[in-house]
Amino acid sequence: MLNCGQTRVHCDFAISGMLLILLFFSHSSYAKLRFSWSINDLAKIDSPTIELMLPPDFSVGKNKPLKKIDTKQMIYLYSVMKAIEEVSETRAELFIVNGDSANAFASTRYVKLIPSKEQIITTRRDGSARIRANSEFTITYDEQSYHAENDQIIVNVVGINFAMLDFLGSDVHMAAALIGHELAHIKLEHGKNRAKKDTATFSVEATRYLRDHEREADYLGAVWAVEAGYDPQGAVRLEELLMEKNKKRRSGYSLTHPSSRERLIKIKSLARRLAR
Repeated sequence: MLNCGQTRVHCDFAISGMLLILLFFSHSSYAKLRFSWSINDLAKIDSPTIELMLPPDFSVGKNKPLKKIDTKQMIYLYSVMKAIEEVSETRAELFIVNGDSANAFASTRYVKLIPSKEQIITTRRDGSARIRANSEFTITYDEQSYHAENDQIIVNVVGINFAMLDFLGSDVHMAAALIGHELAHIKLEHGKNRAKKDTATFSVEATRYLRDHEREADYLGAVWAVEAGYDPQGAVRLEELLMEKNKKRRSGYSLTHPSSRERLIKIKSLARRLAR
């Protein structure tokens, strides 16, 4: 285990490669670019609100916030993540990423380590803080506990995008279901298993295979959420919101996921059983 300040990272596994869920970004000038902010870092900022900014090397629009978030929400998400990690015995780094269509993802990837002093945070007159994004997934570390320069490690990553943040709000029970779902993908090694199969063609077999992964993650994620002390109805609320949203989602989503109606029916049934 590599200890990066308060960040726990397990590096004793091989990279599983591909992204488990595609993020659909808006058609803005930054549509094809992904920026990330570590929740571990965000939750430690001493400010009621945080403005998420572009990386420092952007000259256009660099002083315009991409999103303003509540620090309490970051603390809630960090706490939920740790609770689900404990019951699932699975470790991952949680990130916020840009994106206007509510989504989340899980993957195993290289993450860059940078000293905490390189993190660009500024405090404004109104007490809010601004933090610059990284154009790649980055974890900060305390130089007193670890020394590295331009180092990279392989870690599990869970990402939650802007639109999904708005969906979750302060509902920790929905957050538990969502994070449980993503950690289930990692625990069940869905990425590694997909790499062994030809899932890029979206054949009948591949589509069935991908949908089964989502069903497995729905089930295990809800069970872990309850084991961690969260309300199983959180999974129901999350699926109801996503069902409404998915009515306008691109057709590619239906090729990799079961229908929203099927998922909602199964989640409701599971929630009733878990509440007994």
